[in-house]
Amino acid sequence: MGLVAASFPSARAEACSVCGCGDPDVASNDPVALVGRLRVQMETEYLSMKAGSEDDPAATDKLDQYSARLRAMARPTARVVLLASLPWTRKKLATDGVVNSDLSGLGDAELGARITLITRLDSHRGREQAIDLTTGTSFPTGANNAVVNGERADEHGQLGTGSFGPYAGLQYRLSQASWSGYASLTGRVRTTNDFSYRYGRALLWSAHAQERPARAAAFELGIDGRAADADRDGGEAVPSTGGTLMALMAGTYWNAGGPVWLAARAQVPVYSSLLGRQSVGPTISLGLQYQLVGR
Repeated sequence: MGLVAASFPSARAEACSVCGCGDPDVASNDPVALVGRLRVQMETEYLSMKAGSEDDPAATDKLDQYSARLRAMARPTARVVLLASLPWTRKKLATDGVVNSDLSGLGDAELGARITLITRLDSHRGREQAIDLTTGTSFPTGANNAVVNGERADEHGQLGTGSFGPYAGLQYRLSQASWSGYASLTGRVRTTNDFSYRYGRALLWSAHAQERPARAAAFELGIDGRAADADRDGGEAVPSTGGTLMALMAGTYWNAGGPVWLAARAQVPVYSSLLGRQSVGPTISLGLQYQLVGR
């Protein structure tokens, strides 16, 4: 049951007001997820981001983040998909090359669900349509009070946000023969943590098309986006946080045998209008997924 995935510099940090483009429940829609009722996977991820320093606008902060994330997805019924995620994270934060903090530990866990509200089946065309409610939240399981050299580490260097991150949205799904697709729109908010910091509210959207030409292979193309408010510190907007980002997504999935699937995905930013000085790179992920229970 060993599962491994790898990601390179990306836009998918847990604690960033413009990170994580697209549907937060994307794992429940990938072509591999649709073939089983219970799936477990482990991902390893690396990301690197740069932004103007909050303390000195002329300086540049760089965050290197390494994560090992345990994910689980279950379909207890045809209308309900449940998701859970638990990351182990290392964060290294530096300003103009000088390391401010280098922390490792548990990050923020997340639970989510996709609940089908309406379905319509056209048996003559073999077409099925559905409208779903998606909902969930992150939890403040990651430490947010780490101290380095006698001072609290910078907010973006902390392992957790110290806050809850509930989200809710709607999703439309369409499937016919060997292809399917979905479009979603989701809103996410963050609560204020014990240090008066709140990550920006975000609107996320996705539109993906999936083709499964053979039982053992599937392909996916889509576009993901995110528009976020600036973070707030003590009620004041934090410079170089928030903005709009859109990215193209491509993925391929292959059944390596039995319950084991190989996956490769890429998410490449194609448009950004970020506040202040920020840079976000592409995401590339490779991994194994294990179906514990079939249909």
